[in-house]
Amino acid sequence: MSDSLTFKIGGTSMNVDMSCGNFERVSSMGLIGLENLGNTCFMNSSIQCLAHTTKLVDYFLGDYDSAINRTNPLGLNGELALAFGELLRSLWTNDRNTVAPHNFKAKIACFAPQFSGFNQHDSQELLAFLLDGLHEDLNQVKCKPYEEAKDASGRPDEEVADEYWRNHLARNDSVIVDTCDNISLH
Repeated sequence: MSDSLTFKIGGTSMNVDMSCGNFERVSSMGLIGLENLGNTCFMNSSIQCLAHTTKLVDYFLGDYDSAINRTNPLGLNGELALAFGELLRSLWTNDRNTVAPHNFKAKIACFAPQFSGFNQHDSQELLAFLLDGLHEDLNQVKCKPYEEAKDASGRPDEEVADEYWRNHLARNDSVIVDTCDNISLH
């Protein structure tokens, strides 16, 4: 019998040494709490949602560093993606019960000062900022083409929507788009 177990999350494999009784740890991977740093439950709930989105976990536990677009003027020099990846990795590979997201909160506050301090905020506002920031840090489109929208008058809604979506995809290509594409249609 082997003393190691390969644990697979999406396409990412992790080897765990079972000789020291780590089975309980394997069965609870990803089930790590985030410490409340003082009115940070709004942030923690958003992080937990994303930390259990399979495509994102698989992506950020893999080798994503080369996909960071550090030159995107709409991005955050890859710093948000790196901080988020570091936090996800600690949530999925840590043997503690909780993680204190001090570094991640500090990085969020650097780029979005409205989330600095320890006041309560809206989870949806943080989630929107986080998804947008991650998308721009990871957007693979380096030269965004200008897309002229055709007149929608008299055209079927589905045709117009498809055209707008194609235009969007011509300018946006990231794991966030891949994960969230067409979500509002389902």
